[in-house]
Amino acid sequence: MPAKVVSPDPVARSERLLQLDVLRGLALFGVLLVNIGYFCGADLARQAGVAYPLGDFGGLAGDLVRVLLENKAAALLSILFGAGLAIQADRASDKGQSPWPFALRRSAVLALLGSAHTFLLWNVDILLDYALISLMVLPFLRLSAGRVLWAIPVVLIVSAVIAGPMLALATDLPPAQIYTLGLEHYGQGGWLDALQYRWWETLHVIGPMRIANRLVILAPFFIVGVAAWKSGWLSAPDAHRRRLRQVFVLCFSLGLVANAVPQEALHAWVNQLALQPLRVLIKATFFFAKFALTLGYAAGILLLLQRSRWRVWLGVFAPLGRMALTQYLLQSLVCTWIFYGFGLGQYGRMPLDLALALGVLLFAMQVISSRWWLARFSIGPVEWLWRRLSYGGIRQRPPALAAAGAETEQARSR
Repeated sequence: MPAKVVSPDPVARSERLLQLDVLRGLALFGVLLVNIGYFCGADLARQAGVAYPLGDFGGLAGDLVRVLLENKAAALLSILFGAGLAIQADRASDKGQSPWPFALRRSAVLALLGSAHTFLLWNVDILLDYALISLMVLPFLRLSAGRVLWAIPVVLIVSAVIAGPMLALATDLPPAQIYTLGLEHYGQGGWLDALQYRWWETLHVIGPMRIANRLVILAPFFIVGVAAWKSGWLSAPDAHRRRLRQVFVLCFSLGLVANAVPQEALHAWVNQLALQPLRVLIKATFFFAKFALTLGYAAGILLLLQRSRWRVWLGVFAPLGRMALTQYLLQSLVCTWIFYGFGLGQYGRMPLDLALALGVLLFAMQVISSRWWLARFSIGPVEWLWRRLSYGGIRQRPPALAAAGAETEQARSR
């Protein structure tokens, strides 16, 4: 008899796990700091070899962001997103339901939000990429924690196949000319001008880069997130304290070294070695060790959360983690207004140190605003929209959301 197809209920507030929300909130901070370099144009200028105002400490701060956070923060969010897929699949399985219809609707809505974000506001969006990776991961959700890791080679192959046609669309314009076009259309143009250029840039510059790089980098971390949830590392980290310590020591130290060593110096040293297999082995080890830093971050935070004092301190970021989708899109709204021509027009002008400082200030405001919002509402506005559409339409109210709203009203009346 086929499984009954019914959408699983949303996770109620009482069922949420603090560690997942804290990890998500902190990862969003890293994503913001990395994206600031793209919002202001500093990263594109660096890739083009064009001078950009750094300020007093922008050079050092930018290097630290690249070493410690670039690709790592997005990878941490990928782990949590993969864990979320596993949670939804497990809850559906416990109720004798098929997870596919709801998971497909959820991914479709996320793709819709990501497409709107990409083409209307900011094309370094990650939501559309997450929706695509989710579809790649869905067939493996029923596998055990040990077996699901064998899906990593499969998703890597699928990612490479998808990337092929997109790379054919990539422009052959030099990076310096692309940066100049960005100054013209983003830094000085109005919203419509930026919109037209963004469509071209998405299809011929950013889009191929996203598909070719992000899918290969982030898809394995979705699988890692599924395995981490199924093994209990994320749901009950206190039961895996010894293993978490081992992961933290090994991955954090190895990942830190691999990211801190300049690639030019590494390649210059490795190329002097006589044995080619040894050269390939060292380069491959350093490449994969870079992403170990993400696992080190996750293990370290999970260990800190087992201490009561740190649990209180880090718990400050949990409300932001519950509103991560809303606050992620809000980051784009605020930053495009600051840096683009239809706002303050600071693209290519604001020193990098000031831009990063504004990013820290914006994050602090997001932490405060998330706490304020969730003290009055049970869910963030974009999260509400995502859930409503995922559960079958804007007019349909999921039972668990109605119950959550009733709990909020009861709390207010006390």
